[in-house]
Amino acid sequence: MALDNTEVVVPGTGYVYLGTADNGSGTPTAKPSGAFDPLAPGTGWASIGHTSLENGIEFGRDGDDPDTLGSWQNPKLRTTNPDVTYTLSLNALQASAETYKLYFGAGDGAMSGGTFKIPAKPEAQARALLIVIVDGGQMLPLYFPNVSLLGSDAISLDPTALLEFPIKGTILAGATSGNLGDIDAFVAPA
Repeated sequence: MALDNTEVVVPGTGYVYLGTADNGSGTPTAKPSGAFDPLAPGTGWASIGHTSLENGIEFGRDGDDPDTLGSWQNPKLRTTNPDVTYTLSLNALQASAETYKLYFGAGDGAMSGGTFKIPAKPEAQARALLIVIVDGGQMLPLYFPNVSLLGSDAISLDPTALLEFPIKGTILAGATSGNLGDIDAFVAPA
């Protein structure tokens, strides 16, 4: 691979959007294509709001390592393709109904008369997820059609820091494409 300075990313700023998941129930939110405004990616996308600068978005990989299988004649004949699960974690900062739904695992009926009702049994929330990384005059969109989101760690009430709601997402295959997601080429914001 040749050295290419234009393919090095500094995730200086970014935006996180939620849409309708491609999980077979409902019309999924369409992935933006080409150049678009990172502050307005298109119909159906809603910003999650502020996310943590201190604890940025992290991607994880959980699964087995490939096994090497062999024969008597060739001890390293083949390797297996292990099952892998990809996850992401983010820390939402806005104390909003959408953040509460994701953290506490509540559906749309959790808001009642201006009060958020925390469910006794949390249920992961299925959403499409769009992360737009902005690096100067270019952006890198990451699209995941079906992500299962739920609160992951404790909320710390530290008077010297912003209140963070840690949320973990398990990246699932989209019902339409069968893919986990798309990483588009760098594009200039529209």
